[in-house]
Amino acid sequence: MRKHTIRFGVVTSFLLAAFAALSAEVSASPVEGDDLESRLRIMTDAQLAYERGMALELVDPERARAAFTESADGWNRLIRSGASNGLLWTNLGNAEFRSGRLGDAVAAYLEADRLMPGNTTIRANLTEARNKVPARFDQEGVTVLYDSVSDGWHALGFELRWWIAGLSWIGFWFVLSLRVLRRSPQEEEGSRLAWRGGLTVLATITIVSGTTIGLDVSEDTWRSPGVLITESVVRSGNGDTFKSVFSEALPAGVEFDPIESRPGWNHVAFADGRDGWLRSDHVHVVGE
Repeated sequence: MRKHTIRFGVVTSFLLAAFAALSAEVSASPVEGDDLESRLRIMTDAQLAYERGMALELVDPERARAAFTESADGWNRLIRSGASNGLLWTNLGNAEFRSGRLGDAVAAYLEADRLMPGNTTIRANLTEARNKVPARFDQEGVTVLYDSVSDGWHALGFELRWWIAGLSWIGFWFVLSLRVLRRSPQEEEGSRLAWRGGLTVLATITIVSGTTIGLDVSEDTWRSPGVLITESVVRSGNGDTFKSVFSEALPAGVEFDPIESRPGWNHVAFADGRDGWLRSDHVHVVGE
């Protein structure tokens, strides 16, 4: 597990980019009562609160937690005003993680990952937050399994995979053209195998990298993971009178796959194959 992944520097590095994104959003579609100046003030206050928390974390953990909570509330307010983007969700996740609200942190990182697929910083922070969740299941469901597998290709980064896919695609057709032009009936077997091997490697790289890019881009259309933002009892039906599915309440940060929703309740499936109902105010479904 990576240590000290979620640092003040992460928020600082994202702050200017978030400022630019925020300015563009406000210019394109201003929200009544939340103009650029007020949004920037909220952003600045949230950032200052985060810095204060970092300064206090080792000397006064209680005051530091309060500062991180204040920071998280500021990022939340900003997002609710309509200024939602991956950078703001990441900053929210960092503040929630430091404040100890683990479920909200996982939810924020999942939102950030949806908006900025393949970002290695977001994935690292999401992994660290997940590792803090005390509940574990014997099997992996769609949400965690997909993320576990995709971590392999996300290590390269989204833009790098674009370049790899593009260059390998161009290289494939370039080598194939040379092969056609230089083909000879007297060609030796070793040479033919070399040409064939080179084309196979280039085609494989193109297909694999292109597939990972396609999965990242289309992920939001086929996958909407959910997460518990507070400890909750899983019921066998959509009501408090139904029996518990698990022997005890599940902690904040546990992820699930949504099945359906009814007024006040969400039907969900967990990684171990069991399903049940959770109160809607206890969960966050990504993208909703």
